[in-house]
Amino acid sequence: MSELHFQCLLGIQCNDFVMMAADQALTQSVILLENDGNKLYEVSDNIMLGLNGDMGDTAQFAEYLAKNLQLYKMRNSYSLKTASVAHFARNHMVEAFHKGTPKMLNILIAGYDEECGGQLYTMDFLASCMKVSHASHGLGGYLSLGILDQYYKPNLTEKEAYEILKLCVHEIQQRLFINLSKFRVKTVSRHGIRQLPTIDIASFLQT
Repeated sequence: MSELHFQCLLGIQCNDFVMMAADQALTQSVILLENDGNKLYEVSDNIMLGLNGDMGDTAQFAEYLAKNLQLYKMRNSYSLKTASVAHFARNHMVEAFHKGTPKMLNILIAGYDEECGGQLYTMDFLASCMKVSHASHGLGGYLSLGILDQYYKPNLTEKEAYEILKLCVHEIQQRLFINLSKFRVKTVSRHGIRQLPTIDIASFLQT
C-alpha cells in the first residue's frame, strides 16, 4: 500500500476562511522518522497547500509553486487567485505525468479571495481536480468523511470548524491502526494564514 494512504489531510471551506489539518508523521516505509513534520505549506500570503506523498516530491512541489507565484506577482503586480493557482498546479502535475515522471502527491489547495471568500480545491496523484466544500485524503480521510458530511455548514465559525477537525482526528486515532498522534492545523482568511493549536492526544483529555 502506498505512503499516500498512510498519511492524512483534512480541509473545511467556509464563507470567511478555510481550515486544514495534516498529520505530522514523516515515514520511510514502516519506519517513523519524525513526528513533527510539516505538510501544510504557505506558498503565498493567502494560499496554502496540504501535501501527502514522498518527502522529496512534497518539498520540491511546494517550492516550485511558491517561487512561480512570487515570480508572477513580480511580473504582473498582482497575485493569482486560488482557482488560477489550482489550475497552474494541475497543469504541472499533468505535464509531469506525461513526461513519465509522475508526482505521487495528493493535494489540498486552500485560499482566500476578497470576491469569493474561502476556496478549497482537492487534487489526487492523477491530477483530477475539483472545487469542494470539504475534503480529505488518506485512510484517515475515509474515516472522516461521514463526520465532515454531517457537521459541515458554510457559515461555521473558526472555533466550530476546529472542533469538527478534532472530532475527525479523534475518530482516526480511535479506529485506524496507524499511529497518527499529532495533527498540525492552519487557517487562511482575510487576515492571512495562521497556525492554530496542534490537535494531539492531550487535546482530548478532560481538565
